[in-house]
Amino acid sequence: MEIIPSNRSQTNPSRRDFVALMAATGAGLMVRSAASAQTLPPSAMLNVAIIGVGRQGRILLDLALKIPGLKFKAVCDIWSYSQKIGENLCKKGGHAVTVYDDYKALLAQEKDIQAVIIATPDFWHAPITNACLKAGLHVYCEKEMANTLDAAKSMVLAARETGKLLQIGHQRRSNPYYKHAYTMLHKSNFCGNVSTVYGQWHQLKALRALPPALLAKYAIAPATLAQWGFGSMQEFYEWRWFKKYAGGPMTDLGSHQVDVLNWFLNAVPTSVDAVGNVDSALATAKAQAAKGEPVGFVPECFDFTNARYTWDTQWGPVHGTYEVNLNTTYDGFYEVIMGSLGSMRTAEIIEKAAMFRENTADKMAWEDQAQQTGNTDGSYKFDPLKSRHVVGKMNAEADKTKADMNKPPHQPHLENFFDAIRSPNTVKLTCPPEVGYETAVAVIRANESAQAGKKIVFDPGEFKV
Repeated sequence: MEIIPSNRSQTNPSRRDFVALMAATGAGLMVRSAASAQTLPPSAMLNVAIIGVGRQGRILLDLALKIPGLKFKAVCDIWSYSQKIGENLCKKGGHAVTVYDDYKALLAQEKDIQAVIIATPDFWHAPITNACLKAGLHVYCEKEMANTLDAAKSMVLAARETGKLLQIGHQRRSNPYYKHAYTMLHKSNFCGNVSTVYGQWHQLKALRALPPALLAKYAIAPATLAQWGFGSMQEFYEWRWFKKYAGGPMTDLGSHQVDVLNWFLNAVPTSVDAVGNVDSALATAKAQAAKGEPVGFVPECFDFTNARYTWDTQWGPVHGTYEVNLNTTYDGFYEVIMGSLGSMRTAEIIEKAAMFRENTADKMAWEDQAQQTGNTDGSYKFDPLKSRHVVGKMNAEADKTKADMNKPPHQPHLENFFDAIRSPNTVKLTCPPEVGYETAVAVIRANESAQAGKKIVFDPGEFKV
């Protein structure tokens, strides 16, 4: 979900430029030493590479460097700036890496790696993932799987044909709070008969023009941009806003939450009816231009999408609304599952998560030891330990849950991937490609519905490969 392999011949940034870029992009990543990796036996060590060291790639790299048992051998990106950031992050973590500007060269020369993390723009996910799988590597690929369903389908088939693991980056599937919510929903019947779901991602996001100083010093040569499918440096820098590279906020952000709704309902949608527009983003661009602020491009993808989904579930038909809106920060991002006995609000920012019991429902056994939020609605804080282990006895599952609760959101998902490589008979991927494909269908088709202005009724076969 970020920037692809980079041009090695470009001038490397100075230390001052490097620090400035880290601050400007919000990267500001702190890397802890990977010396703890030596606590694992040599047989458990995995050699790893990362392809795509843009904004999302740096987050994944920073967290992977904290995981014991990994040795990074290579970083790859087409931008020299991102190359240097990736190389420096690895050095800080005690990893000496070779830098590449072409993933094909990496695959040809690095013969001792077992796994690769891919965080490139969406339209490069499929060709790079498929090449890595066919080279015998296990792959962690950021979502969205691809910007077309044919490309996403090819990834599912490549994983099957090669027998290699492919984890899709829907990290909520490994999040202890979300796993706990699923347990409460299905094993504890907390919500009762589920009838309605809702999700939103509200985030005020300005259109970012490429900083002139950065463009002047580190512009990628036009021929190199064209080689990797980009029409300009601005398109490369803000690829998420262009239809030929990605699906806009609905696939970039909404995909996370639609995936949660599919997961919790144990179903895929039967229909979607969506509306969308890019008017606010265009107005923002005009306002920036009027102030003399650099804009540099006109967005193509919707900055607002509202999608009404229906699912056939164990409780009967469930109706839901999902909205992604990049023109307001109001109320942030979360998901809500509503039922006859109670409702739960899940969120990656755990302070927003809570459970609400209906007054007409029986009291749950764990409520006496659970902490209330203090709100007038009588809601309870989302604590997987207090609400699961009524008698206070901790077991191995609870110990892992407690540890994972203290980790950044992406880390347990990365750990699940690497654990599954080491222990394929006992550890299963939490988001294999078949699951990622179902979500891709749901959000890519929602964009199609909004673009066409009409409801789409799904054929159940659409979600299968």
